[in-house]
Amino acid sequence: MKIILFLVMLALGGCMTDDTQSTSAEAGSATTLASARYQVTDVDRAVRFYTERLGFALEVQAGTQLAAVSRGDLHLLLSGPGSSGARPMPDGRAQVPGGWSRVVLYVDDFAALIDRLRAAGTPFRNDIERGTSGAQIQIEDPDGNPIEIHEASEGSTSAAAGPDATTAAVRYQVTDVDRAVRFYTERLGFALDVQAGTQLAGVSRGDLHLLLSGPGSSGARPMPDGRAQVPGGWNRVVLYVDDFAALIDRLRAAGTPFRNDIERGTGGAQIQIEDPDGNPVELREAPEG
Repeated sequence: MKIILFLVMLALGGCMTDDTQSTSAEAGSATTLASARYQVTDVDRAVRFYTERLGFALEVQAGTQLAAVSRGDLHLLLSGPGSSGARPMPDGRAQVPGGWSRVVLYVDDFAALIDRLRAAGTPFRNDIERGTSGAQIQIEDPDGNPIEIHEASEGSTSAAAGPDATTAAVRYQVTDVDRAVRFYTERLGFALDVQAGTQLAGVSRGDLHLLLSGPGSSGARPMPDGRAQVPGGWNRVVLYVDDFAALIDRLRAAGTPFRNDIERGTGGAQIQIEDPDGNPVELREAPEG
């Protein structure tokens, strides 16, 4: 419920007065929220894709600029033209769809879902990859943003037993898993959930589960046409923080790269930083109250 309330505030914030802003505990707990952002060229089309083909629920939509959809713990912002999260960088670079940073959906009907997606004409990036954690395959949404479909663990009935069919995460490519873990835990307040040597680590913050995929992991293998899965791009995680200005000062003092200056929109202020491999992280100020 708290994410729905907050996303309504995010979408409608420009129409709210001081008298209408929430002061409830639910709104105040927004500093634990996290989500992912995808750039899209047509918000309505993106909403149809995620709700009709992948089982997401539509939480809120603000016209043609922004929509928020969710599946399990994953909250995905679909950022259309004109939204503050889609503005060009100071050097003129456009925030375009695509890249390799991606959401990961665990499903219990892996083979059947692949058949349905192929029948619907959904683009596939690769063939099924198999690793120690099971099978996975990548598809693309209508704007070319990647989604990884992963088979859920057999017999899983809890988070402790492993990911089940309601679990979702975000995957980032990294060149040094230990270095990435230190960055996310020490600078951004993530917790280390699991690490498998130099190949893979899982960290979390609130509802966000982030997979750090190092060299040698099944989630980092090249595509059939030889394309490498490289860090970077514009798809990103979004962290809501209540010490926005202070955190920016600490990150600058630590030498963290910033992509842009503070952007302000109807949902508040935001800024983008990069992790040690160039993967983007968006910091947003949490709503007051």
